[in-house]
Amino acid sequence: MKALGRRPELVALVSVFIGVALVAGKLVVGLLTGSLGILSEAAHSLLDVVASAFTFAAVQTARKPADTEHPYGHGRAENVAAFAEGVLMIITALGIAFEAVRRLTVGAGTVNPAAYAFALLIGTLVVEGGRAGILREVGHAADSEALRADATNRLADVLATVAVLIGLVGVTIGLQWADSVAALVVAAIIARSAARVAWRSGDILMDRAPAGAARQLRAAIQGVSGVREVRSVRVRRSGPNLIGDASIATARMLSLEAAGALVDEVKRAATATLPSLDLTVAVEGQTRPADLVERVHAAAARNGGVRDLHNVTVERENDGSLHLTMHAKLPGDMTLATASLASAELERTLRGELPDANRIDIHLEPMEPHVVQGEDVTSRRAQLASKMRKVVESHPEVRRCVDVELSDRHNRIYAHVVAELDGTVSLEHAHQIESELEAQIRRALPEVHEVVARAIA
Repeated sequence: MKALGRRPELVALVSVFIGVALVAGKLVVGLLTGSLGILSEAAHSLLDVVASAFTFAAVQTARKPADTEHPYGHGRAENVAAFAEGVLMIITALGIAFEAVRRLTVGAGTVNPAAYAFALLIGTLVVEGGRAGILREVGHAADSEALRADATNRLADVLATVAVLIGLVGVTIGLQWADSVAALVVAAIIARSAARVAWRSGDILMDRAPAGAARQLRAAIQGVSGVREVRSVRVRRSGPNLIGDASIATARMLSLEAAGALVDEVKRAATATLPSLDLTVAVEGQTRPADLVERVHAAAARNGGVRDLHNVTVERENDGSLHLTMHAKLPGDMTLATASLASAELERTLRGELPDANRIDIHLEPMEPHVVQGEDVTSRRAQLASKMRKVVESHPEVRRCVDVELSDRHNRIYAHVVAELDGTVSLEHAHQIESELEAQIRRALPEVHEVVARAIA
């Protein structure tokens, strides 16, 4: 069974051959006995062979990978096959019902309840029962709609065969009309099964969402860190697989790299909840009216004229208006006139984002070169490094000086120091201590051109 579960197309092919054998047997016995019930079963089995052939072709097609002409894969081939099987079953039921009613009203020849007819029907019960069980199990294991539809058809065959057996027993005791009544029961059973198969497959072909899938997907995505809002979720079935799309909102200033990582995390969470899902994720920025600094950064990014916007301050004046101050960098070789135009354009963008701003001050700075030449001279200037450590450790809130590095850039000393602080201090206070350390070092060691202090816990 495990081997068959790995090869659903093999199961479908075997089902086709079994169907051919049953058609031949029922047709011969039906003609010999004159039983409409058995002939209706032969007609039913003939269409079953056609349907099983559809199933075999559909299972093979559905397993093909996506290509340029079918970017979503071929999974719906199974749904089409299941729908076609349902339609064929309905046609069969109508034909059988018509002939049964004709025989009941007009009359027909006598039926011969021969022993071999009973043997055929009992054998059919065993074969169809086993075939239905295998098809259902493999269909569930492979999540194949076509195989499940074929299993439903086989169960209908079992019930229909029981009805024909009862009709043949009725003929044996002298009730010739029992065979036609049995045929009507067969038609009703086939029609009911066909309607279920066609309805379920039609729903899938019309993109009906799988029950509960969208709700589960929304909950899984909402639980991903960084997702502020799940704006839309859609899921549809395609053969054994699910295809979906989701629109999520996150911070407006999320970088492309961070947005890509967030999409990957969302897909992992979705797959953990719905393993067969192929999900497309659209990322949008969410505006939070109260987060004014983020809105300033978002507007600047949308403008694109300046780079490295920093030291942004939004001041609320007594009259409710806003005063914006910030630093922005532009290429150092840009002329002042061109830089002023870029600054004015950014100011217009900011006023569109924050109409309450009555004053906007943009301090322009030249961008640093991409690479600077330098040399680590910490060991050569050990005495200067030692003095710098003492200055750092003289600060009352510094636990210890973790590191000092001195760099010589065009005969100017640039210093980098790392100081350990109490981990409970706020980031704002830590930044204040960093500024104090930089000022103290510059006062105590004027030969240092520039110093950068960094605080760690």
